[in-house]
Amino acid sequence: MSNPTLTTAVEKIQPTAIIKLDGAFNDFHAKEVIGIIDDLLAQDFVHFIINFKSCTEVNNYGVSVLISLIGSINQKSGKLFFTNVDSHLEKKLKMMGLAAYAEFYSEDKVALESLIEKH
Repeated sequence: MSNPTLTTAVEKIQPTAIIKLDGAFNDFHAKEVIGIIDDLLAQDFVHFIINFKSCTEVNNYGVSVLISLIGSINQKSGKLFFTNVDSHLEKKLKMMGLAAYAEFYSEDKVALESLIEKH
C-alpha cells in the first residue's frame, strides 16, 4: 500500500542539497518541496539532488512542481539531478521534457561526483 503522505529528508553538502522523497509526490504534498528548495536557495544552496528511491508515485501535479523547481534553480545558475528513478518514472519525466533540465543518475554519490568533476 502506498504512503498517502510525503516525507522529505534533506542532506546538506554545501552548495548541494540532497532531498530524499518518501511517499507519493503529488498534490499538495509535492508543493511542500517548493518551500524546502526556496529556503535552501536562500541559504546559498544552488545544486539539488532529488532522490526518488522511496517515492511511491509521481502524478502530473508532481511533475509540474518539478518543472517549477527547475525555474527557481536555473535563476541561481544551479543544477538539478534525479537519482534512484525507476524506469517507468524516468520514461515519464523524459517524455515530459525534464531531461533537458535535469540529469539522471543511479545514486546520489554518482551525481555528486559528476557535479564535482564539472566544477
